[in-house]
Formats: sequence, structure tokens, C-alpha cells
Amino acid sequence: MFAGLRKGIVMIGAVAAVPAVAAPHPAGNSTPVASFVQTAAKSGTAKILYYRNEDVVKTTATTTKTPIYATVQTPIKNSKGQITGYTSSQKITGYNTVTTKSTAITPKAELYTTSGSSTTKSAAPVKFMLSVPDSPYAAILGKPQDALFSLSAVSTTAPALANGVFTQLFSGTLSFTRAAPIYKLDRLGHATSTALTNLLSISFANAVLTGTANGVTIGLAASTPDSAINFTSDFRQFTRQDWLTNFDFAIAGNAASVALARAAVDPTLTNVTGSRSLNSFRVSTTGTFAASAVPESASWMMMILGFAAIGVARRADVRKIAHVTV
Repeated sequence: MFAGLRKGIVMIGAVAAVPAVAAPHPAGNSTPVASFVQTAAKSGTAKILYYRNEDVVKTTATTTKTPIYATVQTPIKNSKGQITGYTSSQKITGYNTVTTKSTAITPKAELYTTSGSSTTKSAAPVKFMLSVPDSPYAAILGKPQDALFSLSAVSTTAPALANGVFTQLFSGTLSFTRAAPIYKLDRLGHATSTALTNLLSISFANAVLTGTANGVTIGLAASTPDSAINFTSDFRQFTRQDWLTNFDFAIAGNAASVALARAAVDPTLTNVTGSRSLNSFRVSTTGTFAASAVPESASWMMMILGFAAIGVARRADVRKIAHVTV
């Protein structure tokens, strides 16, 4: 039994185990479980998602010495000490030194949440709503939740550019953590669980970041089986029973602080090899998370680019089960 719990902690009486997610819907039906929108994003001032260029540039200098030769005449003398002729030979009198430079670039970029204008990784406060159908948590979690949003992802592949669009692969994690824990109670009011705070956590590999060259919007999207994705939550079970069950997410970034372009390299360098990541930038962000049979990644790309273009959509949508607001 927990005594003296601080204000804001919610307890659920006589709670049974959280039920599992319903069986997958037929192909073609999507089941979003969460989405988030920044309230301040409409003004374009809150840019909590940061793309950081961390390319490693290594310049190697190679010095080559070329000998300088001179002809040396050596006199030939007879027994009387008289010079009767000369012999010629080559002698090194110095060196010509030539230095060449070669530059190799190892691409690396990070994508993560920040707070304020800091470039340090930090969780951003949000309001979060989660779908927990047929669960004792439904009444609580169906309302905006004070939560912290964290995203941390890394790319070690250079962005490709085709038809004016950059694409780059990222792998990492993201999470929404409830500020005030929830506890399950038995009939006597005794706590029967540890603190429940994980609203939604996702690990992913090979999510695709896209963005139009010289544009100010990006998208980060992933869909199984093309990407490895795992959903977890303290309040809802996620299982991938067969190939019909997909996990997907799409995050849009709006109003980038600088136009999307490859980072520049000193033009005086020669023999430059390797590709470059994009210039560092910040964006406001919004996104959707789904489980079950859902659109393929290409469909998510079109959705998030369109979503970014029209700004933040605030209308109610019966297909969206959850909603986050900063």
C-alpha cells in the first residue's frame, strides 16, 4: 500500500490486467493508436525537433620529395698531377617537395527532441491521449495527458538526392511518458502495481527521413516489414502475430529554421571523396502512430508531406484514436 502519494497521481480501483489489442483488422483498414500536434506550431516558433549534422571530415596530407640532380665534373690527372680529362657523374643537390591533400567525409546525423533553443537532447512537454479500448484506463487516458515526448535517432548513411527530394535512413527510439504515474489498486485500496508511466514507446530501424531540396518541411516515416518497429506501453499490449499486423508511424516537421541542403565543404580542398549530411536545422513537429493493417510507407510519405504543406490539422477525425498537443 502506498501512502502520501503526491497530488496528480491517479489510482485505479480493482483493476484487472490490461487487455490485449484486438485482432488485426482486414487489409485496407488502418488503426491509429496515437498522434501529436504542437499547439505552438501554428505560429512556427516552437521548433522542438533538431536535425544535427555530425559529419566527420578527415583531411590527409601526403608529402612527396623529388630529388634534384646536378652534373659533377671530376678531373682525371696523370702521374705528374696534370689534368688530362674529366669524368661526369650525377649528384643530388636538393629536393623538390610536393604536398597533396585528400579529404574523406564520413556521414553522420542525429535527429532528436530539444527544449527551447538548446541544442542538448531533452524531452518536450506535450498533451497526450491514448486509445485503450475496453480498458479501465479508458476514461483517464482518453483525456489530454501531461507527458514528455522524447525522440533520439541516428543516421550513418548520407542522404540521397533524387528528383529534388532528399532521403536518409534513421534508427532510434521515441517515447511519451506520463508526468503523473498511475497505480492499480485492489478492492481494499492497496496498490498492486509499480508506477505506470509509459504511455507509448517505440524502437525503430530504417525509418526514412524525406525532404524537398531547398524546402522547409520534412517527414520521418516507417512501416513494417520494410522497417523494424516495436511498440510498447504500460496501458496497452502490442503484438505482431503475423504478417497482417503492421506497426507504422509518420512524423512531419514544419517551418525548418534553414532550407534543406547538403552541408558545404571548403572549396579549396582537393580530391574530396564521400557524401555529406544536410545542414543542421530545427522544425516544429506533428505525427501519427498506428498498428494493424495500415498504409505502406510510400503512402505515409505522401500524407506527411501534404500534412506539412497545409499546416497543423486540428479538426476531429473519427479515424484518429489518440491525440497529443504541446
